[in-house]
Amino acid sequence: MASGIVRRGKREISGRDEAIAKAEGSKSKRYAQKAAKHAKTHTAKNHAKKSVKAATQRVVYAADHGQMTAFHHMQRASVVMSLMEKGTGRDLRHLLERGVKLYRKAMEDEGQDKVVLCAIGVLRAVEHLAMAGLYSARRKHRQKVTSPTPVWLAKVVSETFRRLEELEQRDRDKGKDLLPVTVELLRQAKDVDIDAHLAFELAMAGDALCFALENGL
Repeated sequence: MASGIVRRGKREISGRDEAIAKAEGSKSKRYAQKAAKHAKTHTAKNHAKKSVKAATQRVVYAADHGQMTAFHHMQRASVVMSLMEKGTGRDLRHLLERGVKLYRKAMEDEGQDKVVLCAIGVLRAVEHLAMAGLYSARRKHRQKVTSPTPVWLAKVVSETFRRLEELEQRDRDKGKDLLPVTVELLRQAKDVDIDAHLAFELAMAGDALCFALENGL
């Protein structure tokens, strides 16, 4: 009789343990599902936040990038020009003022993409021309080394001439005065007797002015 009670008790305990284990297993499964769902939602929210943040940064960078480029060309040109002798470079200073006006206009209305591009072109040209002027005035300090064969520079000059020909066919109210200036810069850069570095600065200035003219200057 005692052994029957023990066996019955064991069966009852065993059944109760199985029920408890089953209940605990079901509870754990529900917790696991909830945890997985929470983790998935949390990850999705974080991913969405990061995506929005990244997109915002890209938009800000895109809007700001052109203005910063124009700003740096303007500052470098101004610093280089400050080293030039007094009374020299009057035409260059006028061109710098023109670029500064375009920059200020672009800053007043951030939606004027064309104005920003014009400012970049003009100010980049001023920077190269300022370097050319300073280089010519300080030629005694140049390094006595052989210059490379400027094959690529000839291609730049040739391509810029082609772009200018296309520009000459357009009807334009602005920038007419800079077309002959650009042509003359490129013509000087082609001179075989000119110093390689000076030719580089003149060609890059011509390319920059052509860029400004292409964008509505």
